[in-house]
Amino acid sequence: MTPPRRRDRAELGILDDDRFRIFVLGGVFILAFTALALRLYYLQLHRGEEHRRRIARQSIRHIRQPGVRGSIHTADGVLLAGNRTTYDLVFYPSEMRCAARERKQPVAAHMAECAKQLGALLGRNDFPDVKKIRYHKTNSPGIAMTVFRDLSLRETALAFEALRTMPGADIQQSSVRICPEKSLAAAIIGYARPMDPGLAPDRDKFKYYIPDVIGIDGIEKACDTLPNRAPGLGLRAYPGYSIIQVNNLGYAHRELLGRSEPVNGSDVTLTLDSRAQRLGEKLLAGSVGAFVVVDADNGDVLCAANSPGFDLSRFYPRLTTKYRQALDETPDNPRLNRAFDAIYPPGSTLKPLICLALLLNGVDPAETYRCDGEIAVGNATIRCSAHRYAGGDMDMETALEKSCNGYMIHHALPAGLAALTPVLHAAGIGRKTALELPNAAGDFPSPALKERRYRARWNEFDTALLSIGQGLISVTPLQMALIAGAFANGGTVYRPHLVREVVDVNGLELYRRRAAVAGKLPGTPEQLEIIRRGMFRVVNSDGGSGQRAAVGGLAVYGKTGTAELGAGANRRSITHFIAFTEFRRRRYALCVTVEDGLSGGRTCAPLAAAFFKHYLLGD
Repeated sequence: MTPPRRRDRAELGILDDDRFRIFVLGGVFILAFTALALRLYYLQLHRGEEHRRRIARQSIRHIRQPGVRGSIHTADGVLLAGNRTTYDLVFYPSEMRCAARERKQPVAAHMAECAKQLGALLGRNDFPDVKKIRYHKTNSPGIAMTVFRDLSLRETALAFEALRTMPGADIQQSSVRICPEKSLAAAIIGYARPMDPGLAPDRDKFKYYIPDVIGIDGIEKACDTLPNRAPGLGLRAYPGYSIIQVNNLGYAHRELLGRSEPVNGSDVTLTLDSRAQRLGEKLLAGSVGAFVVVDADNGDVLCAANSPGFDLSRFYPRLTTKYRQALDETPDNPRLNRAFDAIYPPGSTLKPLICLALLLNGVDPAETYRCDGEIAVGNATIRCSAHRYAGGDMDMETALEKSCNGYMIHHALPAGLAALTPVLHAAGIGRKTALELPNAAGDFPSPALKERRYRARWNEFDTALLSIGQGLISVTPLQMALIAGAFANGGTVYRPHLVREVVDVNGLELYRRRAAVAGKLPGTPEQLEIIRRGMFRVVNSDGGSGQRAAVGGLAVYGKTGTAELGAGANRRSITHFIAFTEFRRRRYALCVTVEDGLSGGRTCAPLAAAFFKHYLLGD
């Protein structure tokens, strides 16, 4: 039997099906590759620039470079705050990474080992540990890591020798803030600190952010940037930047576009005179209080001494916890700027203003009042503050000379509060001055103040207390020095100044203070002269309450004041002395305030005499 013949694939139509499938598959591949080519063409031609920018952003790092902060000087050229060039030992993570590869070590471990070796060589143990190194390597691999700061000359020489065999380690220059005069005018100068990068407005512009040193307190803060000026035109520098290229791990590869150099900060010159400031602080040593001296013809603050003081140099390079706690736990608060920001009852130093108000209210300065050492006000009795000198008939000049409470109260009660307050307002009491630093306003006497503070109405006893500088009134030593200056110059209350000028790095003057009037004492020249004669007798007559302020060769005018605070066992005395004099056609006014003193005449007047004698006469 003939076997059946097998039919081939062509007869069954299978060949045509395979060819069709191959044709379809080939078409799909062709379409896919065509679409890919078109996509690549589109991306390359139309979006190539955008991708190149993205790649650049991934490989380019902007590093913010701060400049050097400006310095602060006294009017006579003494440096109060400045900068000192230092040498720091640094590691560059990118170069240390190469050396670590050769040693087959992790980068952080290699850097820590090198730091330990250098620490042993230099005799230092303040080098960063592996944890700190890892943090820096992770967050800022493109910039140098500081290992040792402020190397001495010996340490620098030893480090240079060691770095020859340590790739990636180098010596860099930097600057550190210094206060060479230590405690001199410390409360005035204030201090500065590196800014928190998280609070910086330009933080998002830089991958690696090296912050500015900014002022925290005092002149450092007040002159950090100048009002109505572009940034960088105060003590704070204007930053620059550098651009580096990094690899895929973030390590610096090379500098790409160089750097824009920062502009260093401007220099500030104060109105303070270093001799006056040093003398004021020396005279106050051992006491708690303030000593303010102003130029009576323009308001320049020549001395603003505070006691106790503190060592400002210990705030750099950082304030230690131990020293901060010591300052915070000191009962007399050394960091309080008593000259500008502490308020006290003025006591009898207010009496020149009270007498001026009485003259304006029609009181005859020649009319006498018989002082018996005390005066009754309602059901209360007020003793004469100068009861040792009390007795006899008092005209206005004699009442100032002996600081008679009875005379002031006798005339103030019929005049009333409304007659007293215009003069106090014109003198600047109850208002902050326009000084460059924060300063207290004090309390201005008014029925509203008593109602707010004590929920009671103003009465004649309040008026009596006000007329002798007690009760609902408080002032700062700065305010009282300016008032003394107003009596010296004929009635002008000047705006005080602490900043004399600001000059940029090129010597261009950015600011210069100009004398500005803050107020004017009312009254005629003849009325002001009556007050001046009384203040002269305070110091220069045999019965004057401030005769300890007399200085041979100078005509010193003054007024003592002793105010009481608290009651019973908590009662304490605040003693004052205001004064003015003229020397070589320049007029000086001052206020000395000492807490817990004996009296204005016994405690403060001798300090004023010593100041005028040593500062003006050079004795």
